[in-house]
Amino acid sequence: MATLIIAGEAVFGLPFHVARFFRPAVLQVCELTNTELGAVQAVYGVVAMLAYLPGGPIADRFPARRLLTVSLFATSLGGIYFATFPPYRGLWVLFGFWGISTILLFWAALIRATREWGGGDKQGRAFGVLDGGRGLFAAVLASAAVLLFQQLLPEDPTAATQLERARALRGLIYAYTAEHSNYKRPFRFTPHAT
Repeated sequence: MATLIIAGEAVFGLPFHVARFFRPAVLQVCELTNTELGAVQAVYGVVAMLAYLPGGPIADRFPARRLLTVSLFATSLGGIYFATFPPYRGLWVLFGFWGISTILLFWAALIRATREWGGGDKQGRAFGVLDGGRGLFAAVLASAAVLLFQQLLPEDPTAATQLERARALRGLIYAYTAEHSNYKRPFRFTPHAT
């Protein structure tokens, strides 16, 4: 279950954490306005919304562990592209891609794996542990990312040049990307004994 918790939050680090917690750096380095970043995130939202419906049948057809692994790997590939600071249109494509990799391939498979782990009589506990654990891991992950970003910036962050901000943001994106690629073997689920 710990793997599901970590993966269940880590997959959303690149599309959500970076743009939310490090917005000023993203805006400056990618040369975006708030409106443009909002439009890019809206692309994610629309693609994700459309991906929910076919995600269920896909999760029913393929093993959850394989879908989760493919999703994390695909999302990390998007992170490598994100670290190049693509142009505005490239960000549209990237965030649309993340809508597919995090929702179409991941979300329903995560729900299925959690349901299987909980067994027939522990569904409430399984989903409660998943949701509470994801919240806790999100707080830990965001705190670690802030500390890392601080370490990557010069001693006086207000005096950081554009290049120094870009290097720090790139390092942060690579850290989030590496987090996804730590899942080398497919997930193995052991359903809760009933």
